[in-house]
Amino acid sequence: MSQARANRRGIIAVTIATAGFSGNDAIVKLVARDYPLGEVIFVRGLMTCLLVGTVLALLGHFGSVRFAWKRVVLARSGFEALSTLFFTSALVHMPLAALSTIILVAPLILTALSVLLFKEAVGWRRWAAIAVGFAGTLFVVKPTPGAFDAWALLGLACACTSAGRDLLTRRLPPGTPSLVVSFGAAVAVTLVGAAMGFWEQWRPMAWPGLALLALAAVSLAAANFFMVLAYRGVEIAAVAPFRYCILLWAGLAGYFVFGEVPDRWSAVGAALIVASGLYALHREAVRAREAAVSAADAAAERGTPGPSAPEASRAADARH
Repeated sequence: MSQARANRRGIIAVTIATAGFSGNDAIVKLVARDYPLGEVIFVRGLMTCLLVGTVLALLGHFGSVRFAWKRVVLARSGFEALSTLFFTSALVHMPLAALSTIILVAPLILTALSVLLFKEAVGWRRWAAIAVGFAGTLFVVKPTPGAFDAWALLGLACACTSAGRDLLTRRLPPGTPSLVVSFGAAVAVTLVGAAMGFWEQWRPMAWPGLALLALAAVSLAAANFFMVLAYRGVEIAAVAPFRYCILLWAGLAGYFVFGEVPDRWSAVGAALIVASGLYALHREAVRAREAAVSAADAAAERGTPGPSAPEASRAADARH
């Protein structure tokens, strides 16, 4: 497959994935109007576990579930469960598009954490992009006495735990199957929902609610699959910007399902977050290409075999 075709496949896949995530979020928000949140999380999580587990069994990979007990996978699953708890708790009380906007600062938090924890080099341009992105969240959170939305703080907590999850994803042992990672995360989320039942009054869920949550489970599982597919064999700089399509899908779902219309300050905040995220992604891609080209030139000077500059650039972009 040519690089251009691979990139097109990745763009289509990430667009489908973001639509699936938004569809799942809208359904959870809708069902949580009638049932306790913990019950909703538990039922959807149980369905997701059954779905992913069935796929693992059909593919003959169920024995690989042992990877889910590795320490880094367990830690990642824990962060996934916390992210779900924070996100769904805020989702019940916030407009879908506004919450999705706040979550988009997670990649910027991830960049900052990489500096603090792993001493990665980040130039002033990316630090400026991070500052602009956090300024954008203030427009959404509105930290003023008359307009402050306390639930938005849970959205920020979700962005932080999502960044921690993504940081651990980079540390997964080689050869760890993606489906097993998804299965472990689904189990952790289901357990969190079950734990919430200790202080909630659960009641039997009617068939319409069960059918909606089954659709949410399928949407979530499909979204995770397409998100993995989106980043395999592609140029990250060409595909990653399309993750911001989630704002479009979340806005449409919020408007047509709940009648939500973002205010102008939230729109300004969204624009700042998207712009800062895109610029930070651009700078990271430029830095990766420059490092790859320098490595190729150094190898050529030593007379050792190595990839050409364009090949090294593509390889670095794929790793990034």
